[in-house]
Amino acid sequence: MQAIEILEKLYQFYSPSAQERDLLSWIAAFLKERGFDVFWQEYDPGRFNLYAFRGDTPFLLATHVDVYYGGRPNRLLLKNGFFYGPGVVDVRGQIAALLDVVSRVDAPFALAFFSEEETSGAGSWHFEAHREFRGAVVLEPTQLSIANLLAGDVEVRLTLEGLIRHGAFQKSAVNPISFSCKLLAKCEELVTSWGSDSRFCPPLSLMVGKIEGGETSYVVPGNCVIECSFPFAPPQTLQDVKQEIVLLLESNEVHFEILDENPAFAISEKEPVVSLLKKAFCKAFDKEPVFSGMPSWTDATYLNLKGIPAVVFGAGDLALAHSPHETLSIEDLSSLVEVLCQFAREYI
Repeated sequence: MQAIEILEKLYQFYSPSAQERDLLSWIAAFLKERGFDVFWQEYDPGRFNLYAFRGDTPFLLATHVDVYYGGRPNRLLLKNGFFYGPGVVDVRGQIAALLDVVSRVDAPFALAFFSEEETSGAGSWHFEAHREFRGAVVLEPTQLSIANLLAGDVEVRLTLEGLIRHGAFQKSAVNPISFSCKLLAKCEELVTSWGSDSRFCPPLSLMVGKIEGGETSYVVPGNCVIECSFPFAPPQTLQDVKQEIVLLLESNEVHFEILDENPAFAISEKEPVVSLLKKAFCKAFDKEPVFSGMPSWTDATYLNLKGIPAVVFGAGDLALAHSPHETLSIEDLSSLVEVLCQFAREYI
């Protein structure tokens, strides 16, 4: 069964966060047929990671299996050499490539399939390795660049209070929506002040994903709620970044709640997993790979926190994920298979 056929099979399963069990069961059966020992890691009642290995290897290949649908139907389309569908690049295309590789290459493998990456990250947070790994490759879309720079982030919920008045009397009221525009500009300036790294392309910027408030133009709203994330690159530390965020918000008298926080990581090009992946890429394409920064949180962050040097690598464009334009080309899918096959052959 090759990657395209596997990808089509994956769309028989609906797998939003916390509903991954059926898809994981199919993957488990697939791997058992190919000589893997398969283990379920139940980290919360009814919540599972799938962990599988065949032989012994110091390197882990990992990805998540949940999909962000955003109201899109669970349907895969193929047109002019491109696949379209929810999760096709984040990350079902990566899963299909990985399963194709373990079918093609008679090598030892250690695989982890995480749940709930698109929401809480609970799967990789609770992951327990059966051995000490020298490195991991987390499959996410990087356009086949090696993302050895991982952005940290601080996600916050801001609540801005206003003074309710008739909408025609804006000057005599406190409009939290108008104030939110000015505050977000200051937040963006703060992120810019931390600097970035040329490997993040485009540069890191404030991630604003949710604003709620108001009912009509004729009423000044009583409050406005914003959820946003402050990304930062190494060598900025989580502690320093948090301190500056808190100072900014407190000086603007904004009520806030920190929803999540993660440190940034820089994985040396001298790490065995990086040099092996680089060597595999060079052999597959007869050229040097591009090194990049991963601007968004992935399971690689939690693996690094567990002491496993983890880089991110995969086919397709992350910018298209979570959107109606999510797509992956057959060419990119085939290229990923080629690199992963070569990677496995390198560590035999």
